[in-house]
Parts: sequence; C-alpha cells; structure tokens
Amino acid sequence: MANISRPSLSSLSASRQVLAREPSLRTRVRLRGAVIVLLIVAAAAGLAYFDGGEKPLRPIAEPVELSGAPR
Repeated sequence: MANISRPSLSSLSASRQVLAREPSLRTRVRLRGAVIVLLIVAAAAGLAYFDGGEKPLRPIAEPVELSGAPR
C-alpha cells in the first residue's frame, strides 16, 4: 500500500510544471482590466478626498427687499 501522506517524486514534478505554466491570454486580459478599473477607482477616490466635494457658502453681500414687509 502506498503512503498517502507523502507525495511521490513524479507527482511533485508534475505539479511544478502546472505551476510554472504561463496564465492564458484571457486570464491576463481580465487581470489587466481589473487592475485598470482598480486604478481608476482609486484615482477617483483620491481626487474626491483631496477636493472635499463641498464649496463654502458665500454670505449675501447686499440686502434683499421683500414686498409688503414693513421697514
């Protein structure tokens, strides 16, 4: 009976070959797309953080007349 706890030398070399293979073109394109989307989201979040998004309110510089109001 074979010892199941220790992999044989032939199975180790086969797993190294599988791990050493280059990813497929589809996988590389998806990974590249995901990285680009992540960079765009990070840039937008950074811009929103530094810009603050809110503009300060300006005080009214001249009085507003209301019709029918007593002076």
